[in-house]
Amino acid sequence: MSILKNKTILTIILVSALLLPNVCFADLRLNLEYPEFGGYKLEEDTNINEIIAWLYYFIISISGISAFAMLVKGGFMWLSSAGNPSALGEAKDIITSAILGLILILASFLILQVINPELTTLKIEELQSLKN
Repeated sequence: MSILKNKTILTIILVSALLLPNVCFADLRLNLEYPEFGGYKLEEDTNINEIIAWLYYFIISISGISAFAMLVKGGFMWLSSAGNPSALGEAKDIITSAILGLILILASFLILQVINPELTTLKIEELQSLKN
């Protein structure tokens, strides 16, 4: 009898959990505002070229912010090392890695801009439908 009661309660909970969104009549559309990166803004009518360009500038921005955060972390570790050689060495490694990462990020962007500025802008032709 106890097993039947447990199964009944579990079934009622499961069915109510599945039907609850239908009862609420929730508006499932998301009204999101994405930030603008590199002059590109994501909207409903954004084409694939602009989405990829936005992602490129977004990744460059996030990489720069994370390199800055690692520089701050390394500087804080350096200040709080109190002369401990192992902590000082770890802080120097973090700062060196952050600076090298920042140089790599900026160099990749600069190289693409120097070689050909059109490499950072995508131009994908619209797909044409085949008519029989």
